Amino acid sequence: MAAEHAIALAGQTLLLLGERAVHWPDQRALLIADLHLGKADVLRRAGIAAPRGSTGADLDRLQALVERHRPDTLWVLGDLLHGPLHEAPWLARWRRFRAAHAALRIRVIVGNHDRAVDAGRLAIEREADAQVVAGLRLCHAPSAPGSMPYLCGHLHPCVRLPGVPRRWPAFSLRAQGLVLPAFSLLTGSSPPTATKSGAHFACVEGQVIPIGRRSHDALRRAGPP
Repeated sequence: MAAEHAIALAGQTLLLLGERAVHWPDQRALLIADLHLGKADVLRRAGIAAPRGSTGADLDRLQALVERHRPDTLWVLGDLLHGPLHEAPWLARWRRFRAAHAALRIRVIVGNHDRAVDAGRLAIEREADAQVVAGLRLCHAPSAPGSMPYLCGHLHPCVRLPGVPRRWPAFSLRAQGLVLPAFSLLTGSSPPTATKSGAHFACVEGQVIPIGRRSHDALRRAGPP
């Protein structure tokens, strides 16, 4: 096991991190998806029991990644928020994170949960549409077949490991692009992904475990569509 795993996509080298993020060295960028800030607050307001401190834990993990990799840009591939933008403890925690990294450019691709995203209040750049960077389409949900290679979130992929009963969040590498796991620890995952359709990389306690390496090698040889 290793804390990161390099893949090639559209001629770009991307480092998959066991912390559920992607480091893109050539672009000096860090990418995450589905942070779902304030999810616990939304659940409690609806009368559903939810643990306190989940947003703080996620932002502590994100802060550690930013300090380790020193990116110029943080991309959030949709669902920065989970619901309304209330004045709540999680928002104050976000503002402290933002103040600590004031020079960091944060660009948010709007996802299906991001109706309340306010660029001014959150000190971010709001991107209403997908963005193209160095031949890769950055978006929230997978692109239609035939379009350029993509990086996205939304699906919350996961896998099972042999002999281990629980599911693990995973990167899902397909012929057309890469789906990132949800960064939020409170966010559930989709049903286990069949490994025959591509290569998958489980995120297990900060480590990356490749699954379906034969498919991964084939994808690398094929290159961009």
